[in-house]
Amino acid sequence: MSAIDDIKNQIDIVDVVSENVNLRRTGKNFIGFCPFHSNTRTPSFVVFPDSGTWRCFGQCSEGGDVFSYVMKRDGCDFQTALEILAKKAGVELTPYTHDETPKEEKKRLYDLMEEAVNYFHNNLTQHPAGKNALTFLTEKRGLKPETIEKFRLGYALASWDALTQHLTAKGYTRQELIDTGVVSEQRDDKGEVIPNGRIYDRFRNRVMIPINDSRGNPIAFGARILDPKDSPKFLNSPQTVLFDKGRTLFALNEARPAIREQDQVVLVEGYMDVIVLHQEGFANTVCPMGTALTDFQAKQLTRQTKHIVLALDGDAAGYHAAVKDIDIIREATAGENPGDSQALLRQENRLNVDIRVVTIPEGLDPDEVVLENPDAWRSIVENAKPIVIHMMETLAKDRDLNDAKTKSEIAAKVMPLIREVSNAIERETYRQQLARFLDIDESLLTYSNMGAAQGNQAKRPFPAKPKLKTSADSLVFDPRDSFFNKENEILRCLYRYYENPGSLAVIDRTLRKFRLEAISPADFNQTALHEIAAVYFRALDQDEELDTREYVEKNMPASVQDVFLSLKNKKADSQSETQELDEEILRSLAFMRQEKCEYDKSEIQTLLEGSEPDSEEIRNFEEMLDKTLERRRRLDILIDTINTLDFKNGK
Repeated sequence: MSAIDDIKNQIDIVDVVSENVNLRRTGKNFIGFCPFHSNTRTPSFVVFPDSGTWRCFGQCSEGGDVFSYVMKRDGCDFQTALEILAKKAGVELTPYTHDETPKEEKKRLYDLMEEAVNYFHNNLTQHPAGKNALTFLTEKRGLKPETIEKFRLGYALASWDALTQHLTAKGYTRQELIDTGVVSEQRDDKGEVIPNGRIYDRFRNRVMIPINDSRGNPIAFGARILDPKDSPKFLNSPQTVLFDKGRTLFALNEARPAIREQDQVVLVEGYMDVIVLHQEGFANTVCPMGTALTDFQAKQLTRQTKHIVLALDGDAAGYHAAVKDIDIIREATAGENPGDSQALLRQENRLNVDIRVVTIPEGLDPDEVVLENPDAWRSIVENAKPIVIHMMETLAKDRDLNDAKTKSEIAAKVMPLIREVSNAIERETYRQQLARFLDIDESLLTYSNMGAAQGNQAKRPFPAKPKLKTSADSLVFDPRDSFFNKENEILRCLYRYYENPGSLAVIDRTLRKFRLEAISPADFNQTALHEIAAVYFRALDQDEELDTREYVEKNMPASVQDVFLSLKNKKADSQSETQELDEEILRSLAFMRQEKCEYDKSEIQTLLEGSEPDSEEIRNFEEMLDKTLERRRRLDILIDTINTLDFKNGK
């Protein structure tokens, strides 16, 4: 039995939730006010002791097991939640040491990074060579001395070995310098590392910005050029045993109190933007380590707040405003491709967050705006627009709205976005706003413009249990299996046969065609499998030039290694052509989602039976039931259609 299963057997989820939620029994379940959003009128938070799960049927629309509850309650990661519950359950966690850096070695690396931060900071504030860098920060970037101290900014000398000499004199080894990424290794003409070759300082003649982990420990650096002739403009530390850029948000440790206090986080694009905004009193600001915000980072943020503001670069304003997906954040040209905005809206629905977009005045960065006028920045954030409105205005920028073709083109691009809005009232409001914006009659923007399978169409009845449209052999699992085994088999196939970026494109495109969510970690609800899936999907999107499987094995948390090894080592069945496997995976996923819809339906109906007639509570559950039935209806249509799809040609 794994530690996860052992803890679940020892822990009563009702006891854990009752630590901060007043629960009352309703039938065999328990209900109370959700601790994750403000609500004192309608108890919509339900704990199901039999399954050891919880669910908010109100604003959050989230749920999970005891581990996900502690993660959300305490704003911590899975490993921390595991340790908290293991202590409560009296379960001893056996450390998994394969390919892991022992704690004492990792402590040495943290100490090395601390020494490097102090060294760079002393160069900036005390060394004569740091004068130009200090002038750049104070006079050109507007930083105050206390800000430089708070963020411990520094300067790397224009030397090939100054830091190397300093750290080796402190007793740190060549390998420790390599492991922390503060030095580079000599390479041959083919780009291969020369064994025992020369090492040299990675950062030279640059402003140094320490990057900390969630506990405030320095783990990496962002380095900005001073000489315009140098390149690249910004150079980050490489991936190391301390630094995983996909799991790190710059300044999150400093921003967390303000994010929670203001119940809002603002995402900007650059380190200096974050630093200046913090200096000027806007401390609820963070930025990712590049152009992509990972699923892990998104979850980090949603544990702190449900209100996310994306501050787009002023250089990308107008037609070229970059709309960013909160899960993967792909660069998109807003005036040309609203598809990524659809993904953003779907992500907003899935995470149940309020995502809004601001556009910085063209030619300016956030730090320039706030230094010139803090009230202007405050106004920009306060006037952040919902995704649909932002796209509407962006598409219309510098266009003639009296031109019939322009109106038709904008409507054709915005109506599919409105389709993605899950709330019926919001959806109708946006339709009315678009009609007024284009100065046309609302009747011209019918829901038929929004694509097939609309939520307001009559729902056809469906059977109590999913029925196979073909034989059980067309699935990758036995349909009689538990959810764990079903999820395990799907994930095993993904890991074994889908190892390239874009390899899931046919499956995801087909799901989107039927207005269903792309396959993601959210499809794997069993605790260990969800963590494994999260690493796998990060592997598909990483840009470290690592093989997908190599990345997965390198980054798999120790707490789920036993489950991962079982999944990884299971004997593979003989597989057919890729397009046939696409079909099997898609059918299996749809079948599993159908079963989960039935499970959700059963839970909600139980709650309806225990609710007071004509109450706000019962109306909430009825709305949730409608959404579940509509999701099931779309899955039915997909299952009915799979046999007619052309997977070979990706259609």
